[in-house]
Amino acid sequence: MSWSGEVALIFLQVLYDPELILYLLSVAKSIHFKYLIDESKLFHESLRISREERWAKVKELSKLRKFHQMNSLVPVSCSLPFDNGMWKKSDRLLKSIKYMREGFIRKKYPISENHCEDIDLEIPLKIKCINLIFDEDKKHTFMAHSYWYNYIDEALEDLEKYQNEDEQERTGRPPYILIEIWHNGIIRSGYSTRTFNYTDNTDVYLQDIVN
Repeated sequence: MSWSGEVALIFLQVLYDPELILYLLSVAKSIHFKYLIDESKLFHESLRISREERWAKVKELSKLRKFHQMNSLVPVSCSLPFDNGMWKKSDRLLKSIKYMREGFIRKKYPISENHCEDIDLEIPLKIKCINLIFDEDKKHTFMAHSYWYNYIDEALEDLEKYQNEDEQERTGRPPYILIEIWHNGIIRSGYSTRTFNYTDNTDVYLQDIVN
């Protein structure tokens, strides 16, 4: 039940006058709305840390000689303690989100018997690809050449520029990376119209960087 409905029922037990209740509700709604806004502002302001508070935490950690919690990689704008490992995970997560850009990670999809098109890869397999890109132990199996890692970032930057341009000013085709999909030991890229899930027995490999 909504807030208005609950208040109306409470008024009804005392007033027994629907018109009067509707009038009081019209007054109470604005008061209640202002109360919610004020409470929300106080809550969000409580999450913010002023510059003075940040430096005070840095000084406190320095006095306690907890230098591992004030690593040089961590910007002073972050709330401390925030160690190097946490910052690296945060930085990796932000980069991973960029790789999810629509149209960047693609696969070959059969349109007809003799024709395929490169279409957006399903999200579960995108996640597999991104995890492999950042996995130091497994990324060499995902990419045939280690230097491709830099080319992936270049292609992503070029795609962002391409998509931010006006359609009339765009030249050529958008950059992307092409993924080869294997399922149960059989290559499926360009042959299967199936949409794979994360739990399917699939292997993914970087087939090409189109840029």
